[in-house]
Amino acid sequence: MLILGLTAIPSGAIAVDSDESAAESVRFADVQRVEQQGDFVKRTLVLNNTDEARLQISAAEGDFSTTVLATDGSGDGSVTVVFDTRQADDSDAAFRAADANDTVSVLTRSSETGETTLSAGRYNVIASAGHTRIADRLWIEPPSVRGSAVCSVPAAQQPSHIDCADRSRETGSPSVVAVGDDAVVQYRVSGLESAVQRPAPGTQPVFARNASTGAHTTHVVQWSPETDARTSQTLRINYRGGPSPSLHSSRLVDHIGIDTDADGEIDRSLRTAVNRYQVTSTGGLTVAFDEPISVADNETLLFEYHVVNPRTEGVSDASVSFGGETVHSSLEYAPNGLGNVGPGVDLRVESSEMDLISPQTVFDVAYDAETDSLNVVADSARLETGTYNVTVAIDSDIHADGEQVVLTEAFTVAEPSVDNLSATMSDTKLNVSARTNLAPQTKMDIDLTMSQEGTTYFSRCLTTVGKNGVVTCSFAPPGTGSANVSISYNDTVVAGPEEIEIESNVTTRG
Repeated sequence: MLILGLTAIPSGAIAVDSDESAAESVRFADVQRVEQQGDFVKRTLVLNNTDEARLQISAAEGDFSTTVLATDGSGDGSVTVVFDTRQADDSDAAFRAADANDTVSVLTRSSETGETTLSAGRYNVIASAGHTRIADRLWIEPPSVRGSAVCSVPAAQQPSHIDCADRSRETGSPSVVAVGDDAVVQYRVSGLESAVQRPAPGTQPVFARNASTGAHTTHVVQWSPETDARTSQTLRINYRGGPSPSLHSSRLVDHIGIDTDADGEIDRSLRTAVNRYQVTSTGGLTVAFDEPISVADNETLLFEYHVVNPRTEGVSDASVSFGGETVHSSLEYAPNGLGNVGPGVDLRVESSEMDLISPQTVFDVAYDAETDSLNVVADSARLETGTYNVTVAIDSDIHADGEQVVLTEAFTVAEPSVDNLSATMSDTKLNVSARTNLAPQTKMDIDLTMSQEGTTYFSRCLTTVGKNGVVTCSFAPPGTGSANVSISYNDTVVAGPEEIEIESNVTTRG
């Protein structure tokens, strides 16, 4: 008679082993995961005396069931299986290993369900190797929209895992970002991990404003040469190897020029330098200039022109040739292809001061699956002072509720400022405070200087900007009388020196 030993695994998973004394051949590094539709399910299998295990994910109610074989090729004793819930109808595309040295191959696949995205609900997850079988559960929830916020962080601080809700100042007006800080616009929307997993279309040399099939839209060229001072009298854009758009000879061009300082704005227009635009019979576009044009390696040639996307789904190659150099982009057309961030996710930036050809030339976009947020980050030093409206639009096919999601946040870029410098005596302590538009957690120095009977007293306090934009320090002055207070940022005095009169238990202001 076969006796099965049951061993309890933390958080509810169950291991079944034919030999109670035998070590588990496989176990989960984590258990009972909850994910949103459109995000990745990541399950790490820890292996013992084996280099492979099977992982099965099946619906508790429904016909979805897929089994994969995970093989440890790196020799570290574990394999992390990544399951793309938006590719549920294509097991080969849906499963991969997190480590390129490991492999994940599909053994059995679900029958055709007709649904691209995995349905919400409970799923059974079973890992097996040798005589060990571990059971666990997975919950898939519909994606959520929890609003948006904007904040600033010091440029030296990595904006990963930032929660702008904890840092935003409730002023009722657009948030102010001091020049030199990073602006972070955060859209708290879950279920976008799959849609933005690949490099954003808007970061390519050629991308479509709207990649939906049949859309009347514009395509954008943003090309920087590998080496300095490439010179040419001709710019060529070609579409090959797949469905191609139709280009118009009338009302063809929106913008053409050179961005000299990487802020997404055309600083040197080339409109008057263009001799002619020619739509070629092979589905391309040639721009001929009156005389040779030079583009330095720290400059970007920007060109936006009107097209009608092909009505057929597919991927085509778009190439840009200029000055003996050719670069390629991959354009993917789909029914829900709207978006320069990813399929169905579009980012727009509006400013009264400038026209951004491509937000991705200035803004970095990343999705944080831990906080379920899409973060749009910009170095304010690359932007002109002024107000910016940043909008993300998520296509109705991306979100399970079938509604288009549109969220807009605004921020104002301004020069760094420090004001409202004040000093207050409390018992023997001098409390100094000021208000600044620099980002919370920015390091600043507050200095106190006094001269008494030929002796100079100097004290420096290192402090950081609080969430409310206030910096404070406390001093213990050696006595009463005149003193100077100043505030420094990056070794530069930004406030003061202000002369104050120190009197016992008396409030003074500079």
